[in-house]
Amino acid sequence: MIIITNDDGIYSIGIKTLYKAAVSVFGRSAVAVVAPSGPRSASGMSLTFHKPLRVEHVKTSSVTGYAVSGTPADCVYMARYELFKNRRIDLVLSGMNDGSNAGMEGIESSGTVSAVKFGAIVDIKGIAFSLETEKGGIDSATYENASKRVSSLLSAVKRQGFPKKVDILNVNLPASVRSDTPMKACSIEYTMFQKFVAPRTDPRGRKYYWLWSTRKDSKRFAKGSDCYELFVNKMITITPVSMSVLDQTQFDEVEALVAANGGSLS
Repeated sequence: MIIITNDDGIYSIGIKTLYKAAVSVFGRSAVAVVAPSGPRSASGMSLTFHKPLRVEHVKTSSVTGYAVSGTPADCVYMARYELFKNRRIDLVLSGMNDGSNAGMEGIESSGTVSAVKFGAIVDIKGIAFSLETEKGGIDSATYENASKRVSSLLSAVKRQGFPKKVDILNVNLPASVRSDTPMKACSIEYTMFQKFVAPRTDPRGRKYYWLWSTRKDSKRFAKGSDCYELFVNKMITITPVSMSVLDQTQFDEVEALVAANGGSLS
């Protein structure tokens, strides 16, 4: 079966768009929605261990599923270990996010992407979908086009299978997406934002701070990266991500470092 979640909440237009695409490819009986009861953006892979979760069955004209009073990762946890613990989950789909999640910063902080990252940890492949909506002006036709392109990708996955050496795919669609917008496999841009801190003073004279950032000038993105292809060339970007962060070369280097210190780093 296929689990659909997001970080914008079960009532968002993005999850309706993704649900429609998934049902068109896999069939309604194979698709289940388990999503946060409200917005949980930028929650990362946070899990709720300090308070209980509540789950409510939700039925709307567009989506039927379960609303969880937690994070996107909580939703995948609940699907895997409680709601569908007696069924095999083949794929987690997350999104479609309200806003792009390109670049390493987006991948690591996004609740949308982190839902499929948690799925990968429990041996379930996943795809995260995000739509560039930052500048507004997104109408129903854009979501319809997005749904068609998502359906096309999911159909390819159904035919060919999920890439064997990849844990998750991070997909970003431009605001100008059409039914024929090309897709491109991309590397990850590490730094997408220019960051700043805005100091303020409260009525008692004590300082507080707002953390914020703005997107870098597109000319500064590396050609071929997800940010460059999404924001400059207006393509649908597909970035493979592996949850394994240690290759043999790195392991050998660490072993050499330990050996040079007499077998101990203390």
